[in-house]
Amino acid sequence: MIGLKGFHRRLLFVLFLATVTMLIAGCGEEEKFNKEKAQILDELKQVQLIRVPDGLEGDSLDAAIDELAPKHKAALEQIDNRLKALGDKYEKADAKFKADTEEIRKTLKQEHIEWLKAAVAPKIKGDPVMGVGIGCRWKEIEEILGEPIEKKQTSGLKEFKYSGLVFNEIRDYGETYGKPLPPSYGPDAYYMTGNGYKTGSGIQVGMTKAEILECYKGKLSSLDDHTDSRFIIMQYDPTPDHKHAYNQYMQLTNGKLNRLIVAKH
Repeated sequence: MIGLKGFHRRLLFVLFLATVTMLIAGCGEEEKFNKEKAQILDELKQVQLIRVPDGLEGDSLDAAIDELAPKHKAALEQIDNRLKALGDKYEKADAKFKADTEEIRKTLKQEHIEWLKAAVAPKIKGDPVMGVGIGCRWKEIEEILGEPIEKKQTSGLKEFKYSGLVFNEIRDYGETYGKPLPPSYGPDAYYMTGNGYKTGSGIQVGMTKAEILECYKGKLSSLDDHTDSRFIIMQYDPTPDHKHAYNQYMQLTNGKLNRLIVAKH
C-alpha cells in the first residue's frame, strides 16, 4: 500500500513529467513555426524588391505600372495564403501562432496600396490627396481609395464621388470640334470638403489661413491671398524651377478652410 504522502509525491512527479513533456513539445512546435515563418518572410522581402524603375514618364510609366502592379499584388496574395495556412497548421499547438500570422496578414493589403501610391506619385500634378490626384488614372484612384460611393459617366463628364472628396473630368470644352472624344484617362480636378483627408503637403479641412500658408511655404509659384478674405488662389509647384505650376483654390469660411479645389482649368 502506498501512503498518502507517497501517493501525492508520485502524482506530483507524474504531473511534472507531463508538464515537461508539454513544454518540450511546445518548444519544438514553436521552433518549427518560427522556421517556416522566417522562410515566408524572406519571400516577402523579395516581393518588396519589386519596384517601378525610376525616371519613367507618360506611357512608359503607365506600361510599367500595368506590368508590375498585378505581379506585386499576386505575390502578396500568395504570401497571405501561406501565412493563413501556417497559422491554421499550428493553431492547435498554441493560439498565439495563428495570432502572430494574422497580425502580419493585416499589413499586406495596405502594403500593396502604399506600393501603388509610390508608383503613381511621379504622375501627379498639384497637391495630391491621400496619395492620388490629377495625373492618376481612374483605376488607380479606385484601387487606392476604394470603391466610390457614386460614379457618374456622361459624354462630357466622368466623376468619382467619395464622402467629402470628389474627382471629376469635364470633357466638353470644344477642343475636338465635333470629333469623337478620346478615352477618359483620369480626373482633371478634385474637390476636398470632408474631414479625415489630408494632402501631400498636410492640408486638411478646418485649417486656418496661416496654417495653410505655412504648409505651402516654398512650394508655390504664385499666391493671391489678399483680394478676397474668403479665398486663397495659388499655383502649386514644389520643384525649384516652377515649370509645372498647377492651379489650386482655397475657400475659407470664418477664417478656416472648408474647400480645396485642385484643377487644370
